[in-house]
Amino acid sequence: MSDTPWKPPQGSASRIRVAVLGDPGLHRTLVAGVVAAASDFEVVRECDAGPDDVRRLAGVRPDLVLIDIGAEKEMWTVLPALRVEVPDCAVVVLTNRPTARVLRSALRLRARAVVAKDAPPAEMLDRLRAVAEGRRTTDLVTALAVLDTVVNPLSDREREVAAVAAKGLRSREIAELLHLAPGTVRNHLSSLLRKAGGRNRWEAVRRAQDAGWI
Repeated sequence: MSDTPWKPPQGSASRIRVAVLGDPGLHRTLVAGVVAAASDFEVVRECDAGPDDVRRLAGVRPDLVLIDIGAEKEMWTVLPALRVEVPDCAVVVLTNRPTARVLRSALRLRARAVVAKDAPPAEMLDRLRAVAEGRRTTDLVTALAVLDTVVNPLSDREREVAAVAAKGLRSREIAELLHLAPGTVRNHLSSLLRKAGGRNRWEAVRRAQDAGWI
């Protein structure tokens, strides 16, 4: 896998070649239609994000891949595969959960931008153009999600307990694993619930994950 930074296509007169990946359906078709309607873009492929689909992208040589992510875990398989099959191509992630955690995961996997699925079409196109110019960018909704979670309110021990709780373990199991008293674990989980919010500990853990606290 090459570590060479992506470079924008040469020549301002050429159109930006885009592949749109994602689950089949109306949303993917609409996204592809919006991109194709812009005079400075050319949609060279619209397809699923399976291994075979990713491998075939090498044959159409897109400048940019716009991938519609349904679940965060998809990024950990699709984005590395794209780096292997089309290493010179920039990647932009569309997500319906524009959280700090998703943004950090995408950037760690070397995506050039993260855009919320409900972003206005003009804003999405602006993000694509910025990436085509060699910049990293994100939409306002995602940027605000990150700014809202700059300060992590959890203590080191609360993060540790929350990370274990995220695996679905009960208080007594967490206590045994971390060598803590069950009452201490319950206190940390109560503090997590207070800081993260939610109706129960599981929702608090999910909110902490989305905020990038654990």
